Amino acid sequence: MKTLQTLLATLALAAILCAEVPAADSKWPERAVEFVVPANPGGDSDINCRVFLKYMEKELGQSMVVVNMAGAAGAVGMNNVIQARPNGYRALFYHSGALIGKIMDFIDVTVTEGYSVAAMPVIDKSNCFAVRANAPYNNPKELVEYVRANPGKVSFATESGSFTHLHVLALEDAAGIKFNIADAGTASEKMTALLGGRVDVIGTQYGLIKEYVKNGEFKCVGLLSDSRLEGAPDAQTFKENGYNLVFDKFFYVAFPKKTDPAIIEKFNAAAKKVAENPAYIAECRNNFVNANYFGVAESAKYIDDQFDNYLKYEKALTGE
Repeated sequence: MKTLQTLLATLALAAILCAEVPAADSKWPERAVEFVVPANPGGDSDINCRVFLKYMEKELGQSMVVVNMAGAAGAVGMNNVIQARPNGYRALFYHSGALIGKIMDFIDVTVTEGYSVAAMPVIDKSNCFAVRANAPYNNPKELVEYVRANPGKVSFATESGSFTHLHVLALEDAAGIKFNIADAGTASEKMTALLGGRVDVIGTQYGLIKEYVKNGEFKCVGLLSDSRLEGAPDAQTFKENGYNLVFDKFFYVAFPKKTDPAIIEKFNAAAKKVAENPAYIAECRNNFVNANYFGVAESAKYIDDQFDNYLKYEKALTGE
């Protein structure tokens, strides 16, 4: 009888202790969280990350630290996060380029294979081709005609294995033209090369060139979007010029595999609040990007669906 009473008392005590111990998601984060951005400061990945984390700090009550780690088309930063402890204190903030890197074998795994995707806070529909203001083409049709008349002579700056690399290959395939494709490095390095007249066209995002356009140094010669941009009504889309090239650049947050699902869900819930914050929405709009919210499963599915879409360009990307 005493043994039974002892057992019942032990079970009752255990129940009380379990009720008093907070769940993992209520503890985290207890200190600063680091977010690896596989790009240099000043590019769209860096800017979008810093804007988003500014609002996440208020939701989660801890500092959110950006760690810029460029190199090998994102592989350096991505591998750093894969190898990190899955304790919720180091995550990846990156974009669609990771899928291109996987197709070109710069990266060993797909995003959903290598990480636990937690959120997708930004979608950028402003991907474009930019040129100097004095270039002899002003829209997609004129650009295509000029490149067709001068095959291999118009230089296009990209970063091998990047999202913009996919864009130029897709246009070459759709229009039957040939650029002189040059690896010019990161977003800021490409803009410097264009400013200096070392290249003719760059793939970039409108938010990064808006001040150059305003100052009369650059112009957007074509948008890879399904519609024109609010705030840039004169920039034509490739789609309206007969080339159905629509590439939305999505930015996501992903933690190492085996990270506590409670942490992932807590981060996602906070990201939802940020996405609904009017100040965040306005700041994103000012940068020509869209504040976004997807659930955990929806984010992962979106990434996998986009990867399947990019595989259509595998031969062009790999040359095999």
